[in-house]
Amino acid sequence: MDIEGRTCVVTGAAAGIGRASALAFAARRANVIHIADVDEPGMAETARLIDDLGLQTRAKTWIVDLADLRALQAWMAALADAGGYDVLYNNAGVVMGEPQFPEAPVERLEWIIDVNLTSVVAASQIAAQAMRDRGGGVIVNTVSTVALGKGFSDVMYATTKAGVMMFTRSCAGLKESWNVRVCGVLPGLTRTPILKKTGADGDYAPWMAPILANNAMCMPQDIADAVIDMVEDDGLPGGDWVAVRHIDGKIERQWGHDEGG
Repeated sequence: MDIEGRTCVVTGAAAGIGRASALAFAARRANVIHIADVDEPGMAETARLIDDLGLQTRAKTWIVDLADLRALQAWMAALADAGGYDVLYNNAGVVMGEPQFPEAPVERLEWIIDVNLTSVVAASQIAAQAMRDRGGGVIVNTVSTVALGKGFSDVMYATTKAGVMMFTRSCAGLKESWNVRVCGVLPGLTRTPILKKTGADGDYAPWMAPILANNAMCMPQDIADAVIDMVEDDGLPGGDWVAVRHIDGKIERQWGHDEGG
C-alpha cells in the first residue's frame, strides 16, 4: 500500500515503537495519523514531532484505555465517523511488572490479557469490517520475539504475545476474502520505556540482567522501518511476520509466512 495520502491509526503512540512508527507514517506523507494511548503528555509530544516535520500530516490524539473494551468500541466508532482509516497498527502493549504470575492478583491477569491480546482481536475485527467496506486495508500487530521461544520470565507477557502471533497467522485468509492484509512485527530487545516497567519502582526486573547483558538493543526506528516495509508490500500473502533483532552490530530480519496464506 502506498502510504501517501492514507489515514493511519497507531496505538501505544506516546513513546517508543509507537511514536517512531507514527513519525515514519508521517515521513511517508500519510494524510492523517490517529494516535492513541493513556499517556496524554506523551501523545502531545508525538503530535508535536509530527507537526515539526512540516509535511502537512495531521495528527489526532485519543486517550483510550485498551483494557476497557467498551471504550475501545466507542473510539473505533469515532474513527469511522471521522472518515475511516486505511492502516491500523495495534502496537500498544504492557508487561506484568511486580508481582509476577503466579502471585499476581487476578485483576492484574485480566488487565494484561485485555491490553495485549483481547484489544488486538477486538480492534482487528472492527477494523477488518470497516476496511472491507472501503475496499481493503492493512493491519499490523506488534508481537515479540518471545513468541518464538522461551527465555523471557514475564509469563503473562510471553503468553499474550504468543496469542497475538497465532491470531495474526490465523488471519491470513482475510487478504483473499476481504482484501485486508494482517501481519505482525516481532521486536527483539528494543530500547523503549516498557523495559523499566518489568520490575518494581520503575526499574528493570532482576531477571532482566542476563538479557540486557547478552543482547544488543534495537532502536524504536528499527522496528518502525519494518512496519513501514510490511504496510507497503502488497505482495505479501497475509499472516506474515518479521522478527527484528540487533545481532553482531547490525539489524537483522527474520521473515515468516503463514503456511496456509
